Amino acid sequence: MREWVKIYSFFLILLIFNTICIAQNHIVVLHTNDTHSQIDPIETQTYGNIGGVLRRFQLIQETRQKEPHMLLLDAGDFFQGTPFFNFFKGSAEVELMNMMGYDVVTLGNHEFDNGTAELAKQLKKANFKVVCANYKFKNKKLRRIVKPYTVIQVNNVKVGIFGLTASLSGLVSPSTLQEITFLDPIASGKKVVELLRDKEKCDLIICLSHLGYTPVGDNLISDQMLAEAIDEIDLIIGGHTHTYLEEPEIVNGTRIYQTGSKGTRIGKIKILY
Repeated sequence: MREWVKIYSFFLILLIFNTICIAQNHIVVLHTNDTHSQIDPIETQTYGNIGGVLRRFQLIQETRQKEPHMLLLDAGDFFQGTPFFNFFKGSAEVELMNMMGYDVVTLGNHEFDNGTAELAKQLKKANFKVVCANYKFKNKKLRRIVKPYTVIQVNNVKVGIFGLTASLSGLVSPSTLQEITFLDPIASGKKVVELLRDKEKCDLIICLSHLGYTPVGDNLISDQMLAEAIDEIDLIIGGHTHTYLEEPEIVNGTRIYQTGSKGTRIGKIKILY
Protein backbone atom coordinates (compact mmCIF):
# COMPACT_ATOMS: atom_id res chain seq x y z
CA MET A 1 0.00 0.00 0.00
CA ARG A 2 2.84 2.42 0.79
CA GLU A 3 3.99 2.43 -2.84
CA TRP A 4 0.78 3.96 -4.21
CA VAL A 5 -0.77 5.99 -1.46
CA LYS A 6 -0.46 9.50 -0.12
CA ILE A 7 -1.72 10.15 3.38
CA TYR A 8 -2.82 13.51 4.75
CA SER A 9 -3.68 13.87 8.42
CA PHE A 10 -4.95 16.64 10.66
CA PHE A 11 -7.15 17.15 13.69
CA LEU A 12 -10.68 18.37 14.15
CA ILE A 13 -10.83 20.26 17.43
CA LEU A 14 -14.42 20.02 18.50
CA LEU A 15 -15.21 23.66 17.90
CA ILE A 16 -13.66 24.06 14.45
CA PHE A 17 -14.04 22.02 11.28
CA ASN A 18 -11.38 22.03 8.57
CA THR A 19 -11.13 20.05 5.37
CA ILE A 20 -8.90 19.64 2.33
CA CYS A 21 -10.41 19.50 -1.14
CA ILE A 22 -8.43 17.25 -3.46
CA ALA A 23 -9.96 15.89 -6.66
CA GLN A 24 -8.62 12.35 -6.44
CA ASN A 25 -9.93 8.95 -5.36
CA HIS A 26 -9.59 8.69 -1.62
CA ILE A 27 -10.94 7.35 1.63
CA VAL A 28 -11.14 9.15 4.96
CA VAL A 29 -10.48 7.74 8.42
CA LEU A 30 -11.80 9.56 11.50
CA HIS A 31 -10.39 8.31 14.78
CA THR A 32 -10.70 8.80 18.53
CA ASN A 33 -9.15 7.28 21.65
CA ASP A 34 -9.56 7.44 25.42
CA THR A 35 -12.89 9.27 25.33
CA HIS A 36 -13.56 7.95 28.86
CA SER A 37 -17.35 8.28 29.00
CA GLN A 38 -17.08 12.03 28.36
CA ILE A 39 -20.60 12.51 27.05
CA ASP A 40 -20.94 16.12 28.20
CA PRO A 41 -18.56 18.88 27.06
CA ILE A 42 -15.41 19.40 29.14
CA GLU A 43 -15.80 22.08 31.80
CA THR A 44 -14.67 25.56 30.78
CA GLN A 45 -11.78 25.83 33.27
CA THR A 46 -10.14 22.66 31.92
CA TYR A 47 -10.53 22.75 28.13
CA GLY A 48 -12.62 25.82 27.44
CA ASN A 49 -15.98 24.07 27.04
CA ILE A 50 -15.02 21.85 24.11
CA GLY A 51 -15.73 18.23 23.32
CA GLY A 52 -18.88 16.32 24.14
CA VAL A 53 -20.79 13.73 22.15
CA LEU A 54 -23.11 16.23 20.45
CA ARG A 55 -20.20 18.16 18.95
CA ARG A 56 -18.47 14.93 17.98
CA PHE A 57 -21.62 13.62 16.32
CA GLN A 58 -22.10 16.88 14.41
CA LEU A 59 -18.55 16.78 13.03
CA ILE A 60 -18.88 13.12 12.11
CA GLN A 61 -22.16 13.79 10.29
CA GLU A 62 -20.70 16.78 8.45
CA THR A 63 -17.72 14.71 7.38
CA ARG A 64 -19.90 11.82 6.19
CA GLN A 65 -21.94 14.16 4.03
CA LYS A 66 -18.78 15.37 2.29
CA GLU A 67 -16.83 12.11 2.47
CA PRO A 68 -19.10 9.08 1.91
CA HIS A 69 -16.11 6.71 1.77
CA MET A 70 -15.28 7.06 5.45
CA LEU A 71 -14.28 4.87 8.39
CA LEU A 72 -14.83 5.80 12.04
CA LEU A 73 -12.46 4.05 14.44
CA ASP A 74 -11.63 4.10 18.17
CA ALA A 75 -8.51 2.88 19.97
CA GLY A 76 -10.09 1.99 23.31
CA ASP A 77 -10.98 3.30 26.78
CA PHE A 78 -14.36 4.56 25.67
CA PHE A 79 -15.62 3.44 29.12
CA GLN A 80 -14.96 4.92 32.59
CA GLY A 81 -14.22 8.45 33.73
CA THR A 82 -17.60 10.07 34.46
CA PRO A 83 -20.75 9.13 36.43
CA PHE A 84 -22.36 8.03 33.15
CA PHE A 85 -20.26 4.87 33.28
CA ASN A 86 -20.82 4.32 37.00
CA PHE A 87 -24.58 4.54 36.56
CA PHE A 88 -25.17 2.94 33.13
CA LYS A 89 -22.21 0.47 33.14
CA GLY A 90 -21.31 1.27 29.53
CA SER A 91 -24.72 1.03 27.90
CA ALA A 92 -24.93 4.80 27.33
CA GLU A 93 -21.52 4.87 25.67
CA VAL A 94 -22.30 1.92 23.38
CA GLU A 95 -25.66 3.41 22.40
CA LEU A 96 -24.06 6.74 21.55
CA MET A 97 -21.24 5.09 19.60
CA ASN A 98 -23.90 3.21 17.63
CA MET A 99 -25.62 6.52 16.95
CA MET A 100 -22.37 8.12 15.76
CA GLY A 101 -21.76 5.15 13.47
CA TYR A 102 -18.46 3.76 14.67
CA ASP A 103 -17.19 0.99 12.40
CA VAL A 104 -14.42 -0.69 14.41
CA VAL A 105 -12.95 -0.32 17.91
CA THR A 106 -10.36 -2.04 20.02
CA LEU A 107 -10.52 -2.56 23.78
CA GLY A 108 -8.76 -0.48 26.40
CA ASN A 109 -8.06 -1.54 29.96
CA HIS A 110 -11.03 0.43 31.31
CA GLU A 111 -13.48 -1.59 29.25
CA PHE A 112 -12.78 -4.38 31.78
CA ASP A 113 -13.50 -2.34 34.92
CA ASN A 114 -16.78 -4.19 35.55
CA GLY A 115 -15.44 -7.60 34.52
CA THR A 116 -15.65 -9.70 31.37
CA ALA A 117 -19.29 -10.79 31.79
CA GLU A 118 -20.54 -7.20 32.03
CA LEU A 119 -18.34 -6.17 29.11
CA ALA A 120 -19.80 -8.95 26.96
CA LYS A 121 -23.31 -7.84 27.96
CA GLN A 122 -22.64 -4.26 26.86
CA LEU A 123 -20.75 -5.12 23.66
CA LYS A 124 -23.57 -7.41 22.57
CA LYS A 125 -25.54 -4.19 21.93
CA ALA A 126 -22.82 -2.76 19.67
CA ASN A 127 -23.34 -2.26 15.96
CA PHE A 128 -19.58 -1.87 15.48
CA LYS A 129 -16.86 -4.50 15.21
CA VAL A 130 -14.52 -5.13 18.17
CA VAL A 131 -10.97 -6.31 17.46
CA CYS A 132 -8.16 -7.48 19.73
CA ALA A 133 -5.52 -9.94 18.52
CA ASN A 134 -3.49 -10.45 21.70
CA TYR A 135 -6.15 -11.44 24.27
CA LYS A 136 -7.78 -14.83 24.76
CA PHE A 137 -10.97 -14.89 26.82
CA LYS A 138 -12.51 -17.59 28.98
CA ASN A 139 -15.90 -15.90 28.60
CA LYS A 140 -17.58 -17.56 25.60
CA LYS A 141 -19.84 -14.59 24.86
CA LEU A 142 -16.85 -12.26 24.73
CA ARG A 143 -15.00 -14.68 22.44
CA ARG A 144 -17.91 -14.52 20.00
CA ILE A 145 -17.84 -10.72 19.96
CA VAL A 146 -14.13 -9.86 19.97
CA LYS A 147 -12.17 -10.97 16.90
CA PRO A 148 -8.46 -10.55 16.07
CA TYR A 149 -9.22 -8.48 12.97
CA THR A 150 -11.85 -7.43 10.48
CA VAL A 151 -11.72 -6.52 6.78
CA ILE A 152 -13.81 -3.72 5.28
CA GLN A 153 -14.09 -2.69 1.62
CA VAL A 154 -14.12 1.11 1.28
CA ASN A 155 -14.27 2.72 -2.17
CA ASN A 156 -12.52 -0.29 -3.77
CA VAL A 157 -9.82 -0.33 -1.08
CA LYS A 158 -9.63 -3.49 1.03
CA VAL A 159 -8.84 -2.32 4.56
CA GLY A 160 -7.66 -4.76 7.22
CA ILE A 161 -8.07 -3.55 10.80
CA PHE A 162 -6.72 -5.35 13.86
CA GLY A 163 -6.40 -4.49 17.54
CA LEU A 164 -3.73 -4.80 20.22
CA THR A 165 -4.21 -4.00 23.91
CA ALA A 166 -1.82 -3.51 26.82
CA SER A 167 -1.30 -5.97 29.63
CA LEU A 168 -4.01 -5.66 32.29
CA SER A 169 -1.68 -6.60 35.12
CA GLY A 170 -2.19 -4.07 37.93
CA LEU A 171 -5.02 -2.37 36.03
CA VAL A 172 -7.99 -4.66 36.75
CA SER A 173 -9.15 -6.90 39.59
CA PRO A 174 -7.37 -10.25 40.08
CA SER A 175 -10.61 -12.09 39.26
CA THR A 176 -10.89 -10.29 35.91
CA LEU A 177 -7.22 -10.89 35.19
CA GLN A 178 -7.75 -14.64 35.57
CA GLU A 179 -10.37 -14.51 32.80
CA ILE A 180 -7.90 -13.26 30.18
CA THR A 181 -4.71 -14.64 28.67
CA PHE A 182 -2.40 -11.86 27.51
CA LEU A 183 -0.32 -12.65 24.42
CA ASP A 184 2.81 -10.90 23.24
CA PRO A 185 1.66 -7.90 21.15
CA ILE A 186 4.51 -8.04 18.64
CA ALA A 187 4.17 -11.78 17.98
CA SER A 188 0.38 -11.41 17.74
CA GLY A 189 0.73 -8.41 15.46
CA LYS A 190 3.12 -10.19 13.11
CA LYS A 191 0.76 -13.14 12.85
CA VAL A 192 -2.31 -11.07 12.02
CA VAL A 193 -0.46 -8.78 9.60
CA GLU A 194 0.69 -11.85 7.69
CA LEU A 195 -2.93 -13.04 7.49
CA LEU A 196 -4.17 -9.65 6.32
CA ARG A 197 -1.43 -9.40 3.71
CA ASP A 198 -1.28 -12.96 2.35
CA LYS A 199 -4.71 -14.47 3.00
CA GLU A 200 -7.02 -11.45 2.95
CA LYS A 201 -4.98 -9.53 0.31
CA CYS A 202 -5.57 -6.19 2.03
CA ASP A 203 -4.51 -2.94 0.38
CA LEU A 204 -4.28 -1.02 3.66
CA ILE A 205 -3.48 -2.36 7.14
CA ILE A 206 -4.49 -0.39 10.25
CA CYS A 207 -3.67 -1.29 13.84
CA LEU A 208 -5.94 0.04 16.58
CA SER A 209 -3.51 0.04 19.48
CA HIS A 210 -4.15 0.49 23.17
CA LEU A 211 -0.50 -0.21 23.99
CA GLY A 212 0.51 3.42 24.46
CA TYR A 213 2.77 5.84 22.64
CA THR A 214 5.52 4.97 25.13
CA PRO A 215 5.76 1.99 27.55
CA VAL A 216 3.60 2.33 30.68
CA GLY A 217 3.80 0.26 33.88
CA ASP A 218 3.91 -3.47 33.20
CA ASN A 219 3.29 -2.85 29.51
CA LEU A 220 6.74 -2.99 27.92
CA ILE A 221 5.64 -2.60 24.29
CA SER A 222 4.75 0.78 22.78
CA ASP A 223 3.38 1.91 19.43
CA GLN A 224 6.87 3.04 18.40
CA MET A 225 8.33 -0.39 19.20
CA LEU A 226 5.47 -2.09 17.36
CA ALA A 227 6.11 -0.04 14.22
CA GLU A 228 9.82 -0.80 14.40
CA ALA A 229 9.20 -4.55 14.76
CA ILE A 230 6.51 -5.03 12.08
CA ASP A 231 7.17 -3.66 8.60
CA GLU A 232 3.77 -3.73 6.95
CA ILE A 233 1.44 -1.78 9.23
CA ASP A 234 0.41 1.34 7.34
CA LEU A 235 -1.27 3.21 10.22
CA ILE A 236 -1.19 2.77 13.99
CA ILE A 237 -4.08 4.60 15.64
CA GLY A 238 -3.09 4.65 19.28
CA GLY A 239 -4.42 5.22 22.75
CA HIS A 240 -3.75 4.51 26.45
CA THR A 241 -1.17 7.24 27.13
CA HIS A 242 -3.51 10.16 26.29
CA THR A 243 -0.82 11.56 24.00
CA TYR A 244 -1.70 14.37 21.61
CA LEU A 245 0.35 13.99 18.44
CA GLU A 246 -0.18 17.14 16.42
CA GLU A 247 1.47 15.40 13.46
CA PRO A 248 1.83 11.65 12.97
CA GLU A 249 5.15 10.17 13.96
CA ILE A 250 6.66 8.02 11.21
CA VAL A 251 8.59 4.97 12.38
CA ASN A 252 9.84 2.40 9.88
CA GLY A 253 7.38 3.73 7.31
CA THR A 254 4.39 3.40 9.67
CA ARG A 255 2.42 6.49 10.67
CA ILE A 256 1.50 6.65 14.37
CA TYR A 257 -1.48 8.73 15.55
CA GLN A 258 -3.09 9.61 18.88
CA THR A 259 -5.64 12.32 19.72
CA GLY A 260 -5.19 13.03 23.43
CA SER A 261 -8.22 12.13 25.55
CA LYS A 262 -11.83 12.84 26.50
CA GLY A 263 -12.96 13.42 22.93
CA THR A 264 -11.55 16.93 22.73
CA ARG A 265 -10.18 16.16 19.26
CA ILE A 266 -10.99 13.88 16.37
CA GLY A 267 -8.18 12.76 14.10
CA LYS A 268 -8.80 12.88 10.36
CA ILE A 269 -6.68 10.98 7.84
CA LYS A 270 -7.22 11.33 4.10
CA ILE A 271 -5.73 8.51 2.02
CA LEU A 272 -5.31 9.18 -1.70
CA TYR A 273 -4.81 6.50 -4.32
